[in-house]
Amino acid sequence: MSVVADYMNPRLVYLREGDRPEVALRPMLDFGIHSVPILDDEHRPVGMVTLRELVDPRPGAPKQPPWTIPASATIEEAAKVMVDHDLHHLIVTDEHGHAVGNLSTLDVVRGLVAASPHHPASIERFDVDLIPESVARSPR
Repeated sequence: MSVVADYMNPRLVYLREGDRPEVALRPMLDFGIHSVPILDDEHRPVGMVTLRELVDPRPGAPKQPPWTIPASATIEEAAKVMVDHDLHHLIVTDEHGHAVGNLSTLDVVRGLVAASPHHPASIERFDVDLIPESVARSPR
């Protein structure tokens, strides 16, 4: 049985709590990803920025807490969470609640049909923090 860890993208592009959400737009476009988790100082998810929110911001739109799934969960369990809550992305966490990856609906489909995991080549080469701190935390 396939588990989330087999199909998640372990190259986690993220923002730190307090970073300006709009600084995620360029990396999202460059890497071909549609969501970026917001993590606290302990690397625990506290939010999520989606491409849709950045392209079409709606003042007063309710923010929902980030949806997570354990890396040890089955692909079927991840699919059920996504279907039940109309989600396209889940933040994958370890046994301590630390973010260790991202799971998209396409990752889940690959897992359900036993296809090989695949992520954009540009993100596979990504090994540094998302945004320089001076840019991410500059005044709004």
